[in-house]
Amino acid sequence: MSNVFKGRQRIVIYLTMIPGLLVFLLFGIVPSISTLIISFTNFTAIPGLPTNFIGLANYVYIFVNNAQGFIQSVEDTLLFAGGVIILQNVLGLWMASTLTKKFPGVTFFRTLVFMPAVLGVTVIGLMWTLIFAPSGGPAAGLLSLFGTSSAFFGSTTWALPLVIFVQIWANLGFTTVVFIAGMNTVPRELHEAAMIDGATGWTNFWKVTFPMIAPSVTVNVILAAAGSLRTYDLIYVLTDGTNNTNTLGMYMFNTAFQGSSNLGLGAGIGILQFILTVIVVLILQKYLMRREEAMS
Repeated sequence: MSNVFKGRQRIVIYLTMIPGLLVFLLFGIVPSISTLIISFTNFTAIPGLPTNFIGLANYVYIFVNNAQGFIQSVEDTLLFAGGVIILQNVLGLWMASTLTKKFPGVTFFRTLVFMPAVLGVTVIGLMWTLIFAPSGGPAAGLLSLFGTSSAFFGSTTWALPLVIFVQIWANLGFTTVVFIAGMNTVPRELHEAAMIDGATGWTNFWKVTFPMIAPSVTVNVILAAAGSLRTYDLIYVLTDGTNNTNTLGMYMFNTAFQGSSNLGLGAGIGILQFILTVIVVLILQKYLMRREEAMS
């Protein structure tokens, strides 16, 4: 009887999985396969223009003919992703180590840190665009007190660092929450034993806490890498890919939907972006998993 019951349980579990699998298939797998197919065509979505299968012509154009802006977009993407991965996790660690301590208002500050994560990309982009407005914005007013000025998002020097800053600000709350969850699993006895042995606050954190939250570090680094390598929406709102912020995501969007509306070439760039993201994530995952094993 128990075996029959277990069999029925399995059927119920499989049936409850079907709606989720169908949604993933419809909105995940089908668009991905369609993008791959389109990358082998000259599809433009312009009425009256024929769509032909052109094989690897789009990829040849990107690599052999050095599609204008492609190499620069790869460099911008790696700089953007590298800055986000490192700074977001360092700041997240610091915020988490601070917010795991007991002090008045700690719950309020935890909520405040997480608040940007619930805002939409458009809201975040418009808010920081107003703050860094070259004329009349709060940041411009602050710089004027020191007798200087900046174009901010319109500056080839400051646009990319500012976009990295906004990206981190928008996602720091989630990173901090993951680190807080990891730190709360560290047994208090380990900290007490380390303190008895004479470990200071920093030594206690580096020798006890940090090795114990290795899985949290892995999760946050992988999520930051995957997210930053695919980002285009926030950059679109802030700079539209100008001034050294033309990441692969923006390059793909502008190629596919602006100017010549070359969706076939844009799809090819999107596939290359996906491949780059997978390669970087797999390398990081392999390294971080080895690190977890070494610390366990």
